[in-house]
Amino acid sequence: MNGPHFDHRHPDEHAVGSPLPMPYLVDGPVYTPGQASAPAGAATVFRLASNESPLGMSDMARDAIFGVAGNQHLYPDPDGAPLARAIGDVFGLDPARIVTSPGSDIIINWIIQGWVGQGSVIYPEHAFQSYRIRAANNGATPVAAPEVDLRTDVQAILRCVSPQTRAVFIANPNNPTGTWLSLEELRSLRARLRSDILLVVDEAYFDYVRVRGYETALALVDSPAANVIVTRTFSKFYGLAGLRVGWAYVPTSFVRVFDKLRGPFAVSRIAIAAAIASLGDTAYQTSAYTHNVRWRTWLQDQIRGLGYRTTDSVGNFALFQVPGGADGATTLNARLAAKGLLCRVANQNALPEWIRVSVGSADAMTAFVQALSDLSRDARHR
Repeated sequence: MNGPHFDHRHPDEHAVGSPLPMPYLVDGPVYTPGQASAPAGAATVFRLASNESPLGMSDMARDAIFGVAGNQHLYPDPDGAPLARAIGDVFGLDPARIVTSPGSDIIINWIIQGWVGQGSVIYPEHAFQSYRIRAANNGATPVAAPEVDLRTDVQAILRCVSPQTRAVFIANPNNPTGTWLSLEELRSLRARLRSDILLVVDEAYFDYVRVRGYETALALVDSPAANVIVTRTFSKFYGLAGLRVGWAYVPTSFVRVFDKLRGPFAVSRIAIAAAIASLGDTAYQTSAYTHNVRWRTWLQDQIRGLGYRTTDSVGNFALFQVPGGADGATTLNARLAAKGLLCRVANQNALPEWIRVSVGSADAMTAFVQALSDLSRDARHR
């Protein structure tokens, strides 16, 4: 009689030691967050390393949090359905195809777990580092496609495709470069990829962009081939980074798999309430957009005026190149931090000689430019 085989030897006979993690996790890459605290001695600290909103959350979101604060002994909606309905109403989407999540970064992980496995993931070489990190730490192979002038190159991505390719991740606009692709470029990429390759368009910074030629990729999700996902977050434009709220618009056939990967009660009651309120606060959204355009434009002009090369960022940040390579960028970043200005060297994005600075408050921006001017002048006189 055939049946399952059980090893009845005493555990000591195996003598293999403690349980071991998966081999790919032992030496896998680690996400390094932006610096959040300054060295001792800085009188005022401006956090400009993580693209956090300088406006804080909306007043309506704050009121909504207080409104549900007394109900935290109750589980939230298991699927985040109230938030999905609100998102659907605002963006004209089918709420049954909206997957809510505790931040959009975890959606990257779910996609790799559910659709990539041991295959490979292609991403632009200077893209958001989570694509590379999440792929490697799930046993997949990350493949970096070269860029042209710090911009995603569709042809380079296509050249990287192999029989092992399972997904392509594109941040649009990209972080940390702030550059972007048109919808037609994304449509062309999708048409030239194999139908079994998933195209993921990360629109974390979508709300900041109102330039000619830029459009959301949400329409691509409706393709009959069912091979496009668009992700968004409430962390940046809506100022809810601390609550961790994200979402994705997915093909109908993907929803059940995402439900299994996410599990129940993934998004808290407080996060759901705040996100719904934020979607309805159009006055806050206008302020967030207006502030960002004004100060990003000013910031990039000032940085260029000091002799630095920048990208044409459309996000809520500027990226500039520092003379002296990686050492020069590391040194300048440390000197800015000593003055209470916490920025980020883009070394995890394969740009070790570049520094990214978030658009902050008016005080933060003027303080940053003054410090950069002083440090640049000091460097020239050494």
